[in-house]
Amino acid sequence: MFNEKEIKSFSTTDMRIYNYILKHSIQFPYMSIRELADEIPTSTASIMRFVKKMGYDSFPELKYAYKKEEKEVSLYMVNDLDETIDCLKKFNTPYYQDLFKEVAYILGDANMIIFDGMGDSAKIAEYAARRFSGNGFFSAALTDPYQKVSMDGTDIVVVMLSISGDTVELIRKANAYKAAGSTLITITASDDNTLAKMSDYHISYYINDVRNELSSHTTQVPALSIIEILSNMTLHMCHNTLQ
Repeated sequence: MFNEKEIKSFSTTDMRIYNYILKHSIQFPYMSIRELADEIPTSTASIMRFVKKMGYDSFPELKYAYKKEEKEVSLYMVNDLDETIDCLKKFNTPYYQDLFKEVAYILGDANMIIFDGMGDSAKIAEYAARRFSGNGFFSAALTDPYQKVSMDGTDIVVVMLSISGDTVELIRKANAYKAAGSTLITITASDDNTLAKMSDYHISYYINDVRNELSSHTTQVPALSIIEILSNMTLHMCHNTLQ
């Protein structure tokens, strides 16, 4: 129900409302407008402007339409192409562009960039380190979950990638990075997780975390796209600074 044209027109407040609805898709249809405003937090007037922008006359009408379109999420489902494309389209909105610029500035100012992750996220971390190194930034991937963090983290920026943001080994390493004085940037599938709360800067891409009893099957395309956006943006910023 959220199309590309509407998402591109979202203000920062609209994006916060939109992200909250996606993240709380089960609870949202049963919330009052006051409850939603308190949770975000924002004003009921801002929510009504969002409702009108979406083409509905009332908040209950928006909830009914959303509930009608909501699909059951199975433990064995996959992120379909439409969901992935919708996720990527959000990255062109002012909210994400401003966030990317802020993070790119921090990365460009670092003496060293460390990328960290586990499982599939470790592969993205390794790719990120190669990508940034290729652009002339001193970077490395430290993806051993049991590796002891022992360093002076001053002027070092650590980027941690995780779908859930609640992996015990990564939380332990994040604590060590913070204790060493590093700036911590986290990239996860939502903002309601431990790593997001620990970080200095956080990017949530909001996509369904698809997993079964054994492993995660969530797409890594959004995380990969964020790395490429940050890499290009950081290089562009540094190039302009040198001119």
